[in-house]
Amino acid sequence: MKRLLIVAMSFFIAGCATVPPLLHDVQSTGTFNAKYDRTAGSVKEFFKKEKIPVKEGTDNSGLIETEEIKVPYEGFQYLSDYCDCGAPGGFYVYHAMLGKFNTFIKETDDGKTTMHISAAFKASLWWHATFVGWVACQSKGYIESKLIEHVNAALNKQMK
Repeated sequence: MKRLLIVAMSFFIAGCATVPPLLHDVQSTGTFNAKYDRTAGSVKEFFKKEKIPVKEGTDNSGLIETEEIKVPYEGFQYLSDYCDCGAPGGFYVYHAMLGKFNTFIKETDDGKTTMHISAAFKASLWWHATFVGWVACQSKGYIESKLIEHVNAALNKQMK
Protein backbone atom coordinates (compact mmCIF):
# COMPACT_ATOMS: atom_id res chain seq x y z
CA MET A 1 0.00 0.00 0.00
CA LYS A 2 2.84 2.37 0.86
CA ARG A 3 4.52 1.64 -2.48
CA LEU A 4 1.26 2.42 -4.33
CA LEU A 5 0.97 5.75 -2.50
CA ILE A 6 4.56 6.67 -3.43
CA VAL A 7 3.94 5.81 -7.10
CA ALA A 8 0.68 7.80 -7.13
CA MET A 9 2.36 10.84 -5.53
CA SER A 10 5.23 10.64 -8.03
CA PHE A 11 2.79 10.75 -10.96
CA PHE A 12 0.87 13.62 -9.32
CA ILE A 13 4.02 15.69 -8.81
CA ALA A 14 5.29 14.91 -12.32
CA GLY A 15 1.96 16.10 -13.74
CA CYS A 16 2.52 19.53 -12.19
CA ALA A 17 5.97 19.99 -13.73
CA THR A 18 6.46 22.92 -16.06
CA VAL A 19 8.15 22.73 -19.44
CA PRO A 20 11.14 25.12 -19.33
CA PRO A 21 11.69 27.68 -22.11
CA LEU A 22 14.18 26.88 -24.84
CA LEU A 23 17.33 28.92 -25.32
CA HIS A 24 17.34 30.68 -28.68
CA ASP A 25 20.28 32.00 -30.69
CA VAL A 26 19.71 35.76 -30.59
CA GLN A 27 21.62 38.38 -32.56
CA SER A 28 21.59 41.29 -30.15
CA THR A 29 24.63 43.35 -31.20
CA GLY A 30 25.21 45.59 -34.19
CA THR A 31 27.90 48.01 -35.37
CA PHE A 32 26.96 51.01 -37.49
CA ASN A 33 28.91 53.54 -39.51
CA ALA A 34 27.23 56.53 -37.85
CA LYS A 35 27.54 58.88 -34.90
CA TYR A 36 25.78 58.27 -31.59
CA ASP A 37 22.97 60.80 -32.15
CA ARG A 38 21.87 59.29 -35.46
CA THR A 39 21.94 55.75 -34.09
CA ALA A 40 20.04 56.70 -30.92
CA GLY A 41 17.48 58.59 -33.02
CA SER A 42 16.90 55.52 -35.18
CA VAL A 43 16.45 53.34 -32.08
CA LYS A 44 13.86 55.73 -30.61
CA GLU A 45 12.11 55.92 -33.98
CA PHE A 46 11.85 52.11 -34.05
CA PHE A 47 10.36 51.89 -30.55
CA LYS A 48 7.86 54.64 -31.41
CA LYS A 49 6.86 52.80 -34.61
CA GLU A 50 6.39 49.54 -32.66
CA LYS A 51 4.40 51.36 -29.92
CA ILE A 52 6.93 50.44 -27.25
CA PRO A 53 7.19 53.41 -24.84
CA VAL A 54 10.70 54.66 -24.01
CA LYS A 55 11.49 55.85 -20.48
CA GLU A 56 12.18 59.57 -20.44
CA GLY A 57 15.75 60.81 -20.04
CA THR A 58 17.44 57.46 -20.52
CA ASP A 59 19.37 58.15 -23.73
CA ASN A 60 21.92 60.69 -22.42
CA SER A 61 24.04 57.99 -20.79
CA GLY A 62 24.16 55.62 -23.76
CA LEU A 63 21.18 53.63 -22.50
CA ILE A 64 17.73 53.69 -24.06
CA GLU A 65 15.36 51.88 -21.73
CA THR A 66 11.75 50.98 -22.51
CA GLU A 67 8.74 50.67 -20.27
CA GLU A 68 7.35 47.21 -19.67
CA ILE A 69 4.97 46.02 -22.40
CA LYS A 70 2.44 43.22 -22.66
CA VAL A 71 3.74 40.55 -24.99
CA PRO A 72 1.16 39.33 -27.52
CA TYR A 73 0.57 35.57 -27.50
CA GLU A 74 -1.96 33.03 -28.76
CA GLY A 75 -4.57 32.10 -26.14
CA PHE A 76 -3.53 29.30 -23.84
CA GLN A 77 -0.86 28.07 -26.25
CA TYR A 78 1.59 30.72 -24.94
CA LEU A 79 3.17 31.05 -28.39
CA SER A 80 4.77 34.42 -29.00
CA ASP A 81 7.18 35.76 -31.61
CA TYR A 82 8.89 37.74 -28.84
CA CYS A 83 9.77 35.12 -26.23
CA ASP A 84 9.56 31.52 -25.08
CA CYS A 85 8.16 30.99 -21.59
CA GLY A 86 7.88 27.23 -21.76
CA ALA A 87 4.54 25.84 -20.59
CA PRO A 88 2.97 25.78 -17.15
CA GLY A 89 2.20 22.31 -15.87
CA GLY A 90 -0.81 20.82 -14.17
CA PHE A 91 -3.53 23.34 -13.36
CA TYR A 92 -1.22 26.35 -13.67
CA VAL A 93 -1.75 29.06 -16.31
CA TYR A 94 0.03 32.22 -17.44
CA HIS A 95 -2.11 35.35 -17.18
CA ALA A 96 0.32 37.90 -18.60
CA MET A 97 3.61 37.89 -20.44
CA LEU A 98 5.65 41.09 -20.05
CA GLY A 99 8.86 42.35 -21.59
CA LYS A 100 11.23 45.31 -21.57
CA PHE A 101 14.29 46.27 -23.56
CA ASN A 102 17.54 48.03 -22.73
CA THR A 103 19.56 49.28 -25.68
CA PHE A 104 23.17 50.21 -24.97
CA ILE A 105 24.80 52.47 -27.55
CA LYS A 106 28.48 53.42 -27.49
CA GLU A 107 30.44 55.53 -29.94
CA THR A 108 33.85 54.09 -30.82
CA ASP A 109 37.05 56.00 -31.57
CA ASP A 110 36.68 55.52 -35.33
CA GLY A 111 33.29 57.32 -35.50
CA LYS A 112 31.17 54.18 -35.51
CA THR A 113 28.64 53.11 -32.92
CA THR A 114 28.04 49.73 -31.37
CA MET A 115 24.64 48.77 -30.07
CA HIS A 116 23.67 45.92 -27.74
CA ILE A 117 20.05 45.06 -27.01
CA SER A 118 19.14 43.31 -23.78
CA ALA A 119 15.62 41.89 -23.52
CA ALA A 120 13.97 40.65 -20.33
CA PHE A 121 10.70 38.73 -20.42
CA LYS A 122 8.57 37.20 -17.68
CA ALA A 123 5.18 35.50 -17.33
CA SER A 124 2.82 35.62 -14.35
CA LEU A 125 2.05 32.11 -13.11
CA TRP A 126 -1.39 31.47 -11.60
CA TRP A 127 -3.10 28.49 -10.00
CA HIS A 128 -6.88 28.98 -10.18
CA ALA A 129 -7.32 32.54 -8.81
CA THR A 130 -4.03 32.61 -6.87
CA PHE A 131 -0.93 34.40 -8.12
CA VAL A 132 2.03 32.05 -7.64
CA GLY A 133 4.91 34.14 -8.99
CA TRP A 134 6.86 35.19 -12.05
CA VAL A 135 8.52 32.80 -14.51
CA ALA A 136 11.58 34.00 -16.45
CA CYS A 137 11.24 33.66 -20.22
CA GLN A 138 13.85 33.51 -22.99
CA SER A 139 13.98 35.98 -25.85
CA LYS A 140 13.51 34.59 -29.37
CA GLY A 141 15.35 37.58 -30.88
CA TYR A 142 12.35 38.94 -32.78
CA ILE A 143 12.55 42.54 -31.53
CA GLU A 144 16.36 42.53 -31.45
CA SER A 145 16.67 41.52 -35.11
CA LYS A 146 13.93 43.93 -36.21
CA LEU A 147 15.65 46.77 -34.32
CA ILE A 148 19.06 46.06 -35.90
CA GLU A 149 17.45 45.84 -39.36
CA HIS A 150 15.59 49.12 -38.78
CA VAL A 151 18.68 51.01 -37.62
CA ASN A 152 20.69 49.67 -40.60
CA ALA A 153 17.97 50.70 -43.06
CA ALA A 154 17.41 54.12 -41.47
CA LEU A 155 21.12 54.96 -41.39
CA ASN A 156 21.64 53.75 -44.97
CA LYS A 157 18.67 55.87 -46.07
CA GLN A 158 20.18 58.94 -44.36
CA MET A 159 23.52 58.34 -46.10
CA LYS A 160 21.96 58.64 -49.58
